[in-house]
Amino acid sequence: MCIVSRLTPEQQQIVTAMLAGSRLKVHRTMDGDKVYLLHATENERQSRQLEPRAVVGLERQGLLVSNMKFPAATFMLTEAGQSLAAQLSGGGARPAGPRNF
Repeated sequence: MCIVSRLTPEQQQIVTAMLAGSRLKVHRTMDGDKVYLLHATENERQSRQLEPRAVVGLERQGLLVSNMKFPAATFMLTEAGQSLAAQLSGGGARPAGPRNF
């Protein structure tokens, strides 16, 4: 089964947005809850809250990795995530990842 077919439309949007330069962060509240936000490239104030299961699913498939910072961790696309995002977007651009940061 092709990995693209296992992704939800939201997950596809996340990886292509990250390829285009958007930043995905998980923020911890004072109660310990996690809030996943996709920050737009052009304006940090323009962010979209994501469903936790969409991000967790991408992590479980090995497409994202976190820098494990507290209280806000930043996610990066893995090499597999970068390849998939390039395939989905039809482009060859590569965002900063854990290997080429």
